[in-house]
Formats: sequence, C-alpha cells, structure tokens
Amino acid sequence: MVNDLFPVGDWIRHHALRTWPVILFLLLIIVPSIALVVLDSPTKTTFDVAAWLFAAYYALAWLLLLGVIIRPDHVTRPMLLVLVAVALVTQVPLALALEQALHSSTTALGTSIVTVGIPEELAKAIPILVVALIYRRSHGLLPRDYLFLGAVSGLVFGASEVVHYFTVNGVVEFYQTVESSIPAIEHLLNTGHSAPTAVFAALVGPVLLFIITFVWRFLTDPITHACWSGLTGYFIGLAATSRYRWYQVAWIGLVIAAILHGLNDWSQVNGRPVWILVVIVSGILFLGYARVGARQDQQFDQALPPALRPHHVAPTADQPEPALAGARHARPWWQH
Repeated sequence: MVNDLFPVGDWIRHHALRTWPVILFLLLIIVPSIALVVLDSPTKTTFDVAAWLFAAYYALAWLLLLGVIIRPDHVTRPMLLVLVAVALVTQVPLALALEQALHSSTTALGTSIVTVGIPEELAKAIPILVVALIYRRSHGLLPRDYLFLGAVSGLVFGASEVVHYFTVNGVVEFYQTVESSIPAIEHLLNTGHSAPTAVFAALVGPVLLFIITFVWRFLTDPITHACWSGLTGYFIGLAATSRYRWYQVAWIGLVIAAILHGLNDWSQVNGRPVWILVVIVSGILFLGYARVGARQDQQFDQALPPALRPHHVAPTADQPEPALAGARHARPWWQH
C-alpha cells in the first residue's frame, strides 16, 4: 500500500524524470528562491549574481518554448554547450568594442542600424559560425537547426545585455530617478501637502515604474534578440548546407536582423506604439522561417541516404530496417 501511495523508488528509476526538460523545469522552480536567498545579504556581488540568475531564468524558459516550437532534429547538448560558451566569451566584448569604435547612437534610423544593429547582430553570429565549422559535416545540420542555434545565441546575448545594462546603467538611472523626485517632494512638504497620495506620485510612482520597466527588460530582451539572430542563423544554414554559396545568402539574414534591431532601438520607435509593430514583425518572420525551414528540411531529409537521416538507426538482426523511433541516444535534446 505504501508503495502505491508513495512510489519513490519508481520515481527515482523512471527515465522520464531524469530528462533535460524535467531538469530545466525544476531549475525554473528553484531559481527564484535561490535569487532571493542570495539577496538576503545585499552587496554589489550578490546583486550581480541575482541579476544573472534572473536573466538566466527567463532565457531558460524561452529555450524550452523555442525547442518545442522549432524541434531541431540535429542539435545536441554538447553543441548547445559549445555555442553558449563561445557566446558568453565573445558576444558582449565584441559588441561593445564595435559600438564604441562606431560611436553608437540611436537618434537617427541609419545610425541606429549601422552603429547598434550591425555590431550586435555580428557578435551574435560568431557562435553560430563556430558551431557550423565544428559540426556541420559530422551532424548533418539543416537550416532549421541553424535557426534554433541562432535563437539560442540571441538568448545568451539578450540575457548578458540586460544584466550589463541593469548592473552598470541601472544603478545610475535609479539614483537619477530618486534625485529628480526630491524637488517635487520638498515642494509638497513646504506647501503642507504631505498626503501619502502626493508622496506616491512624486517618488514611489517613478521608482516603481523604473523597477517594473527593468523587470520587463529581463523578460523581453532575450526573446527579441533570439528572433533576430535566429534569422541570421537560418541564412547561415542555407549556406552551410551547400544549398547556396556563402556570398549569395549568408549576409541576408544579418541585414534583415540588423534593420529590425536598428528600428527597435531607434529613439523615434522605442517605447512608442509603432515599437509593438516592429516586435510583431520580428516574431512573425522568425516563426515563418521556422515553419518554412521545417517543410524544406523534411524534403531535404528524404533526399539523403537513410544512414544520414535524423533518428536513423543501423539495422541489426533483431531490429530490421527501418527503425521506427531511433535509439534513445540519437534523439534530439528536446525529445529526451
């Protein structure tokens, strides 16, 4: 009876509870608690650690969703680890160096595209190219796989960017927000208006608005960067799979991503109603290429020899050709 009510042994032995989606799910549950424990003794170091945990939390959540939507057949866990490692080492330093060299500005559309969009999209393309050079021949990666790798590269960059912005610029902006509210509070106190609603309007309101704005940046920055760099990855995939020459298509996704990125950051668009349209277009383009890539990849798979098709398992005496589902180790990471 105890075994039926509390089958702990079965839980431990069941392979489904040791899969990556389950592990990521558990991480998503415990990360907020870890961050709050870290912030129990606030210092500059714990503040930075909590910011990274917060950014990684949403990036992992988006990763799970993107894996279910795109379903890349040839992307493996080691491949993802290589991409993430290269991204963490190269992306932010390269983007900052290029932006400083180009004197980045978002006051005009052209400068926003050239000095912000292109540098950041170039930085996000580096990890995709590294993975292409290492794995394209051994794993038979398809354009949809590269689109997913590009999206993961964008998640890493978006998380890194928002942490950098929050820990470097956020403190300054917070003090500026408080400082700008002090004259209004002093005026209220000098004129006898010390009601809670007046104080809220003068100080608490702007501070809460600042906090909520940053919370949304942690949530939205990774996925918007993922959509843009996913486009770059798809066109790199078209070239890497020898469907087109590099000079014909590899630059197209980068240009589209840089234009959308520049539009998003342009001071005349960012924070205004048309900004929502730019985000929608970015998402629709990303999903469009994901679906088109899925259909074209299926056609491409049919043209491959059976041994190179995804989920293929060599026939044995006990298991004739073809294998229906493939060996467990041959499944993509999102199916484990």
